[in-house]
Amino acid sequence: MKKYRSFTTVFILILLWQIFASRTDNDFLMPYPLDVLQYMLALLSTQSFYVAVATTLLRVFIGLTIAFTMAMLCATLAYRHRVFHDLFYPILLLTRSIPNISYVIIILLWFGAEKSSAIITFLILFPMMYANLYEGLGNINRDLLNVMKIYPEKKSYLIRKIYIPLLHSSIKASLLTGISFGFKVGVMAEIVAQAQNGIGRQMNYCKVSFDMTGVFAWTGWIILLALIMEIFIHLILYRKKEVH
Repeated sequence: MKKYRSFTTVFILILLWQIFASRTDNDFLMPYPLDVLQYMLALLSTQSFYVAVATTLLRVFIGLTIAFTMAMLCATLAYRHRVFHDLFYPILLLTRSIPNISYVIIILLWFGAEKSSAIITFLILFPMMYANLYEGLGNINRDLLNVMKIYPEKKSYLIRKIYIPLLHSSIKASLLTGISFGFKVGVMAEIVAQAQNGIGRQMNYCKVSFDMTGVFAWTGWIILLALIMEIFIHLILYRKKEVH
């Protein structure tokens, strides 16, 4: 039933899009859904499409991986050591307060166009992931922790059998949020930085040539790629949960 509702919502949105495009009757302002779909399919036959997608995916993956690893490490340290939590909190507050566009401009000037996307993705995703993981650690039952002290096990066993299953929802929320937000941030950074390769570069081409259909088509691929990655994460975490 839930899937049918989702499909219904998508159908209504496409219908409204079609109606608005018919009213404006101007491809520059609002291209038709069918034209965008044909453009998306046409991109599949070009080599530049795969190069752009692979480049952006790599940048997002690097930023996401580093952000998740550092967030897990810092959240664990903050959870176990109050001094670290108190010292780290002002830094976390600072990273949350800086506007995204400021990150883009500063990192672009410091590191150049090609490296900026992954670094910006890391800086923006890290605070969100840290908050999710730290909250998940804080929600672990204290009685369970006391039992673990009475019956000590190897750290590797505790991580695999206790902490990861208990943090499953927090890890899942962090990764899913990171993927969807990472694509948005990564492509935005590529556009502003005018990177040599990537989806942002292709969208820049469309902007310069006033190709609104191309902009919509690349946006559609960003949405589809994010959905595919989310499904992939769902499957991995589901299998991990079944194993544990």
